Amino acid sequence: MTIIKRPLLGNYRNAEFLQLMTTILEFFKSVKDKDALLEERIAELERVIQIMKDVFLDHKADSVTAEMRPLDEERIDIVKGLKKFFESEYYRVNPEKKNYAALLLKSLNQYCDNIVKMSYQHKTAVIDKMLEEWSSNETIVNAINGLNAASWVDDLREKQSIFYNSYFAKAKASSPALQSIKLRADIKNVFDNLIEDTNSLARVSPNKQNYINLITELNGIIDTNNEPVANRKGRRKKEVVPPTPAPSTPSLGSVSEFPGYESF
Repeated sequence: MTIIKRPLLGNYRNAEFLQLMTTILEFFKSVKDKDALLEERIAELERVIQIMKDVFLDHKADSVTAEMRPLDEERIDIVKGLKKFFESEYYRVNPEKKNYAALLLKSLNQYCDNIVKMSYQHKTAVIDKMLEEWSSNETIVNAINGLNAASWVDDLREKQSIFYNSYFAKAKASSPALQSIKLRADIKNVFDNLIEDTNSLARVSPNKQNYINLITELNGIIDTNNEPVANRKGRRKKEVVPPTPAPSTPSLGSVSEFPGYESF
C-alpha cells in the first residue's frame, strides 16, 4: 500500500525544516474535498508553523530576503534564458537540433514549471535534481553538447552553488538555536499526526484513490527536498581530517586515520 514517506528531518537545518513544512502545508491547503479531520490537522500545522516563523524568521526575514533576492534572481534568470534558448533552437531546420531542443525543453519544464512561485529551498532542490540528471543522463548530455548549451548549464550550476552556500550560511547564523528544538518538536508532532491520519484515510475512505494520489504527489515533494540534504550528509561523511598525534612515543605498528566531519 502507498504510504507517506518520512522526511529526513533530523538532517534538516532550521531554515530547511521550516521551508519544507511550509511547502507541505501549502500543498495540503491546495487539496480539494478534504476530510474534516485533515482540515483540523492542517489548521493546527499552520498555527505551529506560524509560531516558529514569528520566533525564527521575523528578526531576520527582511535582511535575509533582501540580501538573497539578487542571487536568487540570477539563477532564475538563467533558467528563463535556457528556456528561451531551447525554444529558439526548436525551430531549427536541422531535425537533430530540433529533437535536442524538444528533449531539453521537456526536462526543463518537468523540473522548473512555476519555479518562480517556489520557496528558496524548493527552488534549490529542484534545480539540484535537474542539474544532476543533466550531468548523468547520457542522452541529455549529448543534447546539451549538440546545442552548445554547456556554458549555460555551467553558469546555472555556479549561481546555484553561490546561492545555496550564502542562503543557508545566513539562515544558520541568524538561528535562535535555544528555541528551535522545542518549536521543531511541536511541528513534527502535528506533522506526524497529519501523516498518520492521511495514511488511514487512504485505507478506509470511500474516496481512497484521491488520498493515494495525494500521497504520491506529497512523496514527490518529500523526495525532492530530501535529496540535497542527503547529498550534503554524504559529502560530509566522505571528508577525512588527519588524526591528532598521540602524545606518547608511536609504536612500530601502522597508523590509522579516523574520519572527521565538517561542523555546521
